[in-house]
This record gives sequence, structure tokens and C-alpha cells, in this order.
Amino acid sequence: MTHTWTRRFVAAIASSSLVLAVAPIAGTAQAADACAPGATCTGNLEGSLGVSPFEIRVPAKFNGTVLLYSHGYRFSGPIPAAFAGPAALGVSTNPVYAAASIPAFAAAPPLGFGSAVVYQATNKPEVAPNDAVAANLLAQGYALAGAGYASQGWAAAEGVEAGEGLIRHINSGAIKGVKGIRAWGPSLGGLVSATLAERNPGKIQGVLPICGALAGPEQAFSAAMTVLYSWKTLVAPTLRVANYQSYPQALGDLATVFTVLGGAATTPVTPVGYPLAQANLLGGLMAGLPTKSSVYDGITVNPIISVLAANPAIGPVAANGAASAQGYSPVSAGASSAVAMLQNVGTAAALGILGRYDLEQRARKIASIPATDSANFNDNVNVVYNNLLSPEQRGEFADTLNATTVMPNALNAMVAAMDASVGDASKRYAANPAAVAAIRALPAPKGTYKVPTVLMTTTYDPAVPDGNTGYYYDSLKASYAKSKSKAPFKAAAYYTVPPVDGWTKFEPGGKAPSTPLSIAALGGSGVGHCVFTGEQLIGSVATLDRMVKAKTAKGIKVANRAFWQVPGINGDGGYTPDPLKRPNAK
Repeated sequence: MTHTWTRRFVAAIASSSLVLAVAPIAGTAQAADACAPGATCTGNLEGSLGVSPFEIRVPAKFNGTVLLYSHGYRFSGPIPAAFAGPAALGVSTNPVYAAASIPAFAAAPPLGFGSAVVYQATNKPEVAPNDAVAANLLAQGYALAGAGYASQGWAAAEGVEAGEGLIRHINSGAIKGVKGIRAWGPSLGGLVSATLAERNPGKIQGVLPICGALAGPEQAFSAAMTVLYSWKTLVAPTLRVANYQSYPQALGDLATVFTVLGGAATTPVTPVGYPLAQANLLGGLMAGLPTKSSVYDGITVNPIISVLAANPAIGPVAANGAASAQGYSPVSAGASSAVAMLQNVGTAAALGILGRYDLEQRARKIASIPATDSANFNDNVNVVYNNLLSPEQRGEFADTLNATTVMPNALNAMVAAMDASVGDASKRYAANPAAVAAIRALPAPKGTYKVPTVLMTTTYDPAVPDGNTGYYYDSLKASYAKSKSKAPFKAAAYYTVPPVDGWTKFEPGGKAPSTPLSIAALGGSGVGHCVFTGEQLIGSVATLDRMVKAKTAKGIKVANRAFWQVPGINGDGGYTPDPLKRPNAK
């Protein structure tokens, strides 16, 4: 679907009453009768940051271990229906979002979104990634517990408070026969779980952060700023990028990005004259986003190319150009990567825009930043973007970045345009030290080894790059070495991988890949944000169990080997992900 929204819709909705948080729930959780075997029990936890609902499920035969689940990121503001579908943000089918109405959104584009329907995150608790995994874990004898957060967005503080409150409730007798509590969760929930484990090592036996934003919010949004600043320079100069003073401003930026992405196939040149696919690919590479998506594997080309190459009238040299002229794609591995990046940037932009708005509002509240001052917490004034493109990336993608008739030597031209403003605060985004301090004060793990830890992430994650897991694992190892402990180091990092021979599939004669066929061939492993198979999720819990129970280094190796046998788990124990891009690193 191609969208045509512009910034003019901001004025139409600026006066709307946008409900940005769910209503608080009255009541406080107190020690009471234990949740019966086979029962599901609910209640509310009251804390200084608000009230959080919780849910506990007890199996018919309890094995003594409680799995405490912290849920992932939920957008704080109402999401227009135009952005809410599975091809965009995917919230319209997510049961933790509720449909509501904002009449001003009903105006036709460009003044509105064509529908008054919005989707607002609730604080509904979750106890597992999905019902099938929950049923399996209950059948194994685990008790499951989870709490919703008092508010949404980057609710790390609310998540930690809710988790600690639920630990107290469980230990007060809410579940009989508890021998231990283990924390786990995805994305933001991975950050919350790791923080809970570091702060409460005597109350948590082990921790399983999956696809966790473990390097913290400042790092996460520096990557998003790289993408959006490249877009502002090369693609869409009207983007605000940072210091959002209203939610409509943030929606305006997201509308601009989605509009451009929706028209990418028919508008190859940006309004400022750069090749769109190459400009977008460059920004994603600088930010550290993957060059593979659920549809485009970065290697498979359209089968028509082999047909054209075998045609004596065309031949192998002219086959790619002939296929492209007839509208077939992708025609090269680089073209596949470029289209994959178009998909991945949409995911990164959604978090980078709507998540940034939320964090900036939090910074304003925490640090009492007036409306006239910036709430930006990522400084890019002195960033040299040329340094963010690694030699390996140049070697692999230079031909693709220059493969355009729009502009000769496009790669160097685009990098030069981005770096022309180095040191110019009027053209870049200076951070407000008060906002930086406020964001750094939010709960986040420090990488201090306290309890057995199992880490799992997808290798190609467009929202939380796998470098987050590598960064945290390295921090745990350094912490353990510094402690000089004689106990074995109980930690491991696992990475899910997609099929090595690719997964991009075509209908017979198809000019572009088939999304359903490609996703089916991918098999739910290795690509996307927090996309795992049920076997991988259940196996990660089993691995944590083995890790907790292991008494020796040999026992830890046994745990490793068992999980490596799960389909889609990278069995290369020496694998390390690409390091996180750090724009301000010296």
C-alpha cells in the first residue's frame, strides 16, 4: 500500500485529545491464598510508578520453578489504523492492543489517516511468548508468572518495579512449593529481566534475556538516529528526527518514512536527487541494520535471469539488465540486500521515531526540561559518518551503492553530503546534557555477572541488532574474570540462523518474490525482531535449567551441546556478532 501523507495533517490533529496511557487499575496485591494447582490467578501490584496487573498460571503438578516473564516493548501512543497492520507495525492483530477512536484521524490524507480507528497498548500481563509455548512449559511443571507495566513505551522502570513486586508476591505465598524463580523476556523485557537478575541475585536463580536491548536505550536510539539523519540528508529533508514536542510531530515523521517506502518501487530518486535504494542502504549499513529480511535473503536472484542468460539473443552478460528492464527483481545479491534494507528501515524507523518521542517525554518529566529546551539525548554534532561504514561493508556493498545511473560515484557523494555538516550544531542534533542524564538514569543492566545466564537472539534483527547480545555476553565475561571467582562461569550466548542456502521464493514467472512462500521457507528462524520457533524458545528454557543445575564446567558444556542440536541454533561456539555501531566512540 502506498501512502501519501504529508506534514500538513499535523495541524489537523494537534488539538486532538490523545490518550497516551491506559487508565490505572485500582487495588494492591497482598499475600493471600496460594494459587491452586491447575489454576490461573490474577491481581494487581501497586508501586510508586503506578498499578500493574499480574497473572500467575500454576501447573497441575508443580516442579518448584517459577518462570517470571517480562514482556517486550509496547508503543505508548495510539497507532493509526493505517500504520497498524501486519505489513507495518503489526499491532492491529496483537491482543495486547485495543482498538479505540480519534475522530481527527478520519480525515483523508494528507490531513489525516483516512480512519478514526487507532490501536492503543494496554497493560495486559503476559506469562510467555505465546500460548503454545505456555502450554508446553506448564505441561513440564513450570509455574508461569508475568506482570503488565504501569505505563507503556520504554517502560524499563515500570517493568523492573512490576517484576520486583511480583517476586515479593510469589515469595509471600502466592504459589506453594516454590524452589526458585527464573526471569526471562524478549526485547525490552530482556533488558528488564537482566536488570532484575543483577539487582536481585539472591531471589532469582537464573536469567534468559532473549533478543534483549541489553546495551540500553542510548545505544538503541543512536542507531535509529543514524538511519533517520541519513534520511533527512539524502531522502526526506522535512524529517524532524529528534526533539519531538508533540505526538503528532512524531506521527508526521513516521508518515513521511512510510510514504517514501511505500512508493520506493516507482520513485527511484529522492526529492533531493539521490538514488533512494542506495541512500536507504547506506543509512542502514551505517546503523548496523541487517541486509536480510524475511522475504529477501541477500543472495537469491529472480529465476528469470538464468532463463535470459540461456537465450542466445541475450546471453549471461546482458541477462541482469534485460530482467531489470522487464520489471523482474532482484537481479543481483546486492539488489536483494537493498530491498531487504527498505523493509528493515521501516522497523527501525518505527522504534526510532515513536520510541524516541516517548523517551524524550520521559526525559522532560524526569529532568524538568521546559518545552522551550531540547529533550534530545543522542548527540550527532561531531559524528563522522564515513567512519561508521566499515571496510568490510565497503568491500561487500560498494558496487551496489554505486550501481545507479542517477549519480556517478554515488557512495562517496552520499557520504560527503552527510559529513559536510560535521561540527555544525545548527544542522546536526546536539544533545541536552539534562536529557542524557535522565535517560542514563533509567534502569538498564550493567553487565555484572550475578546468576546463570542464557542469551538468545536472532542473527538478523532490524530493531535490536545481535551485537547487543555479544556486547552483554562480553561484559559478563569481563565481570566474572574481575571477580576471580572459583565457581564455573555459567553463561552462554546463542544465535538463531536462517537456511544457509537462502529462502527467497517466487511464484512461477513472478516478477518479485512471493512473501508467503519466502516466509514459509524461512521457517521462523534467524530473521526479524524476536522471531523464534517454539522449539527454540522451549529449548532456551531447558538450557537455562541445565545451566542452573550444572555443577562443573563439563556440565555447562553438556548444556551447550544440547541446545546446539535444536534446528536453527548456531552451533558455532566461536561465533561473535558484528560489534554495535557507536557513533560517538573515540
